[in-house]
Formats: sequence, C-alpha cells, structure tokens
Amino acid sequence: MIKNLSQLKRSLKENMLLEITGHCRAECVGEIRRITKVNTQGFCSTVTSPSNHVNPARNPILWWSKAPFWNFEDGICSIYNSDQHHTEQFLIMSFRVLNEKEAT
Repeated sequence: MIKNLSQLKRSLKENMLLEITGHCRAECVGEIRRITKVNTQGFCSTVTSPSNHVNPARNPILWWSKAPFWNFEDGICSIYNSDQHHTEQFLIMSFRVLNEKEAT
C-alpha cells in the first residue's frame, strides 16, 4: 500500500494500471488507465476501459507537485489543487494502483 509521495514515485512504472476513484470531472470516475510514461516531472496515462465520453487516445499528464498537495489513505492516492484543503472541492484526481490480479 502506497503511503506517501516518495513511495508513489518509486512504485509507478510504465504499463501499470490505475483505477480512477475520484476526479474533478465526474465522468472520469471508474476509468481504468494505463501508465505510458513516468519521469521526474510526473506521469502520463491513457484510458484502457471502454468509455462513451473519452477519446482513448488522450494522454493526460499528471505532475508530481509537492507532498502537501497529496493525500494517501487506504490505498487511494489523491492530488488536490490546494496544499491546505483536501476536500472534494479541491480534488484533481484520486486513484488506486491495480495489482496484476485486479488488472486481469
């Protein structure tokens, strides 16, 4: 279970899958995303789950930001656009990293 930003940075690798559990755009909740690139700036991912509202080719980038903008709880990694307010109003995205069994 990922407990902090340092662990998240070390654990994310290309081709890993994420399940979006919360998002500033409600239609993105439930997406399964594959990590396509990870570097010191952040990571990119693409949608792998079927969706009517998303072009699967879109490749959003999520920057790492600084630790105070992140929250890690019960296996859910969340990033906010505020370092002081970790509420739904300030949520950018929440996700959980899927293990190999969950991904199949």
